[in-house]
Amino acid sequence: MMTRAEFIEKNRHLFWYIKDDKITDISNDVLVEFIFNYGSWEDLKELIEIIGYSELKKVYENTTGMKIGNYFPAAYNYLGLIVKKYAS
Repeated sequence: MMTRAEFIEKNRHLFWYIKDDKITDISNDVLVEFIFNYGSWEDLKELIEIIGYSELKKVYENTTGMKIGNYFPAAYNYLGLIVKKYAS
């Protein structure tokens, strides 16, 4: 299994605006948002394998108000469906 740091490094092109020395410090909130919005299906499966469904549920439950606007509507809906089916 890939580590969180290896996964971020593999997908660093998604985090182009974050400085190299800070990239492994990104929160799970940012990681989930960018993978759901811009990652592939394989990236999504790897992310869930790395952080787990309980952490995915925490991210979903903490995504309120303005943060919801950071997600594409379809991506946020899909996140909710995954959490409801596998993390409830």
